[in-house]
Amino acid sequence: MKLHLWGTDFRRGDASLRRALYIAPEDRPRVLKDILALGFTDVVYVNTCNRTEFYTSAESYYADTRGLWIKLLAYFGIDEDAYYRGYHLEGKSALRHLLRVSSSLESLVLGEPQILGQVKEAHRLSQSLGIPLDSSLDQAFQLAFETAKRIRTQTAIGQKPVSVAALGLQRVKSLLDSYPLTQAVVVGRSPMTQVVVQWLQKNHPDCPILWVNRSLEKLEEMPEADGIAKQSLEDFLRSPISFSHLFTATSSSEPIFTPKEFDALNWDSRLVFDFAEPADVFIPPGCEMKAKLIRIEDLAKEAAENRRNRMTAVEDAESLIERALKEHFMRLKQGPVLKDFSQIELKFLEELETAVETISAEFEAELLAKIRKWGEKLVKRNLHNSREHLRSILNGEKKAKDLFR
Repeated sequence: MKLHLWGTDFRRGDASLRRALYIAPEDRPRVLKDILALGFTDVVYVNTCNRTEFYTSAESYYADTRGLWIKLLAYFGIDEDAYYRGYHLEGKSALRHLLRVSSSLESLVLGEPQILGQVKEAHRLSQSLGIPLDSSLDQAFQLAFETAKRIRTQTAIGQKPVSVAALGLQRVKSLLDSYPLTQAVVVGRSPMTQVVVQWLQKNHPDCPILWVNRSLEKLEEMPEADGIAKQSLEDFLRSPISFSHLFTATSSSEPIFTPKEFDALNWDSRLVFDFAEPADVFIPPGCEMKAKLIRIEDLAKEAAENRRNRMTAVEDAESLIERALKEHFMRLKQGPVLKDFSQIELKFLEELETAVETISAEFEAELLAKIRKWGEKLVKRNLHNSREHLRSILNGEKKAKDLFR
């Protein structure tokens, strides 16, 4: 296969690298054409909050594209060492990865439905720009779309949330009548708070978000932080804003919010999610919490049960991916060369039969049976060689002795 990719995600790279590779939507037509000028024959740019990947086609699976990827990094002003902080896949591995990404098996939130739309949009953009996608690259994306849709409809992978954050957000939706979402405060920069910010941006774009962290510099590195109001934790505790919802998930070893902060923040009729371990919110015995507090342990049991069910769905999804790959490669093997051979296989066997009859008088019956069996194996062996080998035979470039090795 000609498919090659280089990328980085939340598992195998840091947010600063993804941020450096981010291309604003209005700049993508220009930048993608600049990338083609680096020596790429085609390109599809897939970008989400937790992933940045570039897909292209090369002369073959074995083509050395490392130089191209290093040129790509240099274009973005990124050092060559970053190549090794990402991942470079080719051929079947690249195709399997694309199918897994499109089916949300590689997502931060397993089973989330948005990723397929994002991959489709990336493919659509390259097409709309007139980038001549190689048939192998285009077929790879079409296979990814078909497989992801099949997984979404035939498995339970997206039916129930498996993360505490997703369950918490589901709880936000169910409580909107009692707790209207008018101002959100998100504390910390953990993967959980990233999910919260992404969800708010997508589902409640009109709701103001204040992102709070001990270090504003660290917060600035987050791709999701663009266009969001930010404040240091110290300043927020000193002069808190009014809010309807607060989500906190920090790595602090000590509680951040205590009864003292409750009074200062005026938490009456507020909805508070504490996703931190250990807890960010401390309520001493006998102290009444007027805000509605939902802790991580309130959701963990349900998340664990959903996770067990989801793992069964993941196994089903992975089986569907392997089946899709097998069918895809079987179709490729049924290209013109193999079709030609399938049509002339009977002719080969007829010629073999004629040859055996011609020489039958010179050999014993037992030996003739062996010759016939040997000849049939010989034909079938060559019919299952690589397409390149078969093509060379059809073109008469191989001498007869090659067939008898």
